[in-house]
Amino acid sequence: MARTDAAEERRALWIYPWDILDSGIEETAKRASGEWGLNAFSLTPSYHSAKFLLPRRSTEKVFLSGGSAIYFRPDESLYAGTTLRPVVTQREHLLDVLDRTTDAAHREGMTLRAWTVGLHNSKIGDARPDAAERNVFGDLYPWALCPANPDVREYLVSLVRDVALNHAVDAIDLESTGYHGLYHGHHHELIGITWGLTEEFLMGLCFCDHCLRRAAGAGIDGAELRQRVAAFLEQRFRDETMLPAKQPGDNGPATLMLDWPELYAFVRMRLDTVTSLVAEVRERSLAGTSATLALTASTFQRGSEHAWLEGMDLKALAGAADEIIALAYFQDPQAVAAEIAFGLGLIGDPERMVAGMSILAQGTTSAANLVEKVNVARSFGVRKFSFYNFGFVSEARLGWLGQLVS
Repeated sequence: MARTDAAEERRALWIYPWDILDSGIEETAKRASGEWGLNAFSLTPSYHSAKFLLPRRSTEKVFLSGGSAIYFRPDESLYAGTTLRPVVTQREHLLDVLDRTTDAAHREGMTLRAWTVGLHNSKIGDARPDAAERNVFGDLYPWALCPANPDVREYLVSLVRDVALNHAVDAIDLESTGYHGLYHGHHHELIGITWGLTEEFLMGLCFCDHCLRRAAGAGIDGAELRQRVAAFLEQRFRDETMLPAKQPGDNGPATLMLDWPELYAFVRMRLDTVTSLVAEVRERSLAGTSATLALTASTFQRGSEHAWLEGMDLKALAGAADEIIALAYFQDPQAVAAEIAFGLGLIGDPERMVAGMSILAQGTTSAANLVEKVNVARSFGVRKFSFYNFGFVSEARLGWLGQLVS
C-alpha cells in the first residue's frame, strides 16, 4: 500500500508494551507500516497505575498494570544525583519489549518514540511523600510528584536520560511534567458539593516547602497567600448551597488573578518552574543523543486553553521542547479545529505541533469522522499525528487508520 512520505507526514500509534508483546512485535510492526499506513510507534517505557479493558488480548482482557513502573532495566549509575529510584515492573517478561519493538520498527522503516510518563507516579509518591504535591490544607497528593522539588527534577532528568541514552529510540514523547492537582482518575473520586473551575484551580495549587521556597525567590509571601487561598475555599465550601449548579463561564480563576496580584505571581512561578524543568530535560537528558523531545500539553485532557492549570506555559514550552502534543480527543471536527487553532496561537509554528487523536468510541465515530478530523488538522498545516491507542480498540478501528493515507 502506498504511504505518504515520512518527511511529509508523521503518523504514530500510541501502544503499551504488554499489548504489542501479546499481539506479536514483528507482526504488529509489519501491519502498522503496511495495513495501517503508520510510520512510528509511541511505546511507553514508563507508565502510571491503571486498569484497562483490552478487548483483543489473548489473556488478561481486564489488565491491571500493577502500579506506576518502568518497563526496562534501569542504569543505576544515572540516578546518583537523586534519592528517588524508578520502580521496575514485576512483569519481567516486559523488560525487553522496548528494545525489541525499536528493532522491529526500524526494520520496517518506522521510528520509535518513547512515550515516557514522568511525574504521575503513585508508587514513588506513596513511598516518598516528601516528593509529592501538597494542597493549601497540607493534604498530600501522592499521585503527583512536585516539579519544584529538586530531587524530583533530578529524577525526571535521570529517567529520560536512561531511556534516551541506553535505548535506540528516535524521540521522547514526554507526558506529565507539570503540576497534577486534585484529580487523579484511577481512584473512586467523589465530589459532592457545587464545584467549578475556580475550586479545581485553587485545590490544585501546591504549597509544599519547595513551592514556597520558589515563591519566596519570586518575592511572593507564600505563607500569607496560602492563608488567603484556604480562607477563600473555606468560604466557598460554606456558601456552596447558595451557588448555582452551573456557574457562568470559566473566567473565575482569571478574575481572581486580576484582583489578586500575589496569586497571579504564584501561578507565574509555577509556569516558570515547569518550563525550566523541561528545558533542563532537553539539555541534559538528551545530550549526546539524536533523540528529540515532544511534550504533552495537558496530562488530563484539559485542552490547551487550560494547560496552565498544570503549570504548562505552551508558548514558552514550545521553545523548551521540540514539539507540543495537543490532545484533540473529540468526535466533533469543529472541536478539533478549536483545539488546534488555540494551540497554534500559542505555539506559533505548525511544525512544532503534534495532533493527538483518539480512535476510541468516545473520540471517533467512524472512519469518515477520523479522516475529516485529520483533514481539519492538515488544513492548519499540521503534519504530525499520534493516535490513541492500539490496545483499546477493535480490528475495525485500527483499519480506519489506513484510510488516512494520501
